[in-house]
Amino acid sequence: MENENKDQSLLSEFLQSIEKIPTQIIDALLRVTEDEDERNVINSFAPAFTNQFNELSLFASEKSRVATKQGLFQAEEFLKISSGNMLTENLKIALPSIGSIIGKMGIAGIIQEIKKILKKLLELFSIKLPPWLDALIVLIDEILNHLLGGESIKLRNTLHQMEVNFQTELTQLAKLEKAGFSKFQNDDDDE
Repeated sequence: MENENKDQSLLSEFLQSIEKIPTQIIDALLRVTEDEDERNVINSFAPAFTNQFNELSLFASEKSRVATKQGLFQAEEFLKISSGNMLTENLKIALPSIGSIIGKMGIAGIIQEIKKILKKLLELFSIKLPPWLDALIVLIDEILNHLLGGESIKLRNTLHQMEVNFQTELTQLAKLEKAGFSKFQNDDDDE
C-alpha cells in the first residue's frame, strides 16, 4: 500500500510540475529580454500560455480520478520509466540558458518531451482522448515558438521545424500503435 501511495504522488507531482512550467519560462525570458516591445509580447502571451498548462494539468488530474486501477498502474509505471518528473524538474537547469539559441531550442525540446509523456499518460487512463487535445498541443507549440523566437526569424523557423518534426513523430507513433506494434513488442518480451 505504501508503494501505491508513492506512485500516486509521482503522478500528482508531475501534474503540479506542469502547472509551474509556463511561469518558469516567462520569468526566465523576462530576465534576459531587454527590448520593451519583446517584453510586451511576452507579457501578452503569458496569461494564455499559463492557463493552457493549468487547464491541461487539471484535465489530466480529473481524468486520473476516474481512470481504472489498471490504467492508473500503467500510467504510474510509464511515468517512472519515462522519468517525467525528472524531466520537469531538470527544465530548471536549462532556464538560465534561455538567452541563447541553443538554450531556447533545448527548452522547446524538453517541453515537447513533457507533452508526449502527458499525452501518453492520458491514453493510459483508458479514456477516449478529446479531439481538441492535438489542437491544444499545436497551439502550445506555436505560443512557445513566439515566446522563444523573439525577433529572430531564423530561430522561429527552426522552432517551427522542430514543431513539424514533433507532430510527424506523434503521427508515426500513433500509426505504429494502431498497427499493433506495441502488442507485438509485448508478446516478444513475454517469451
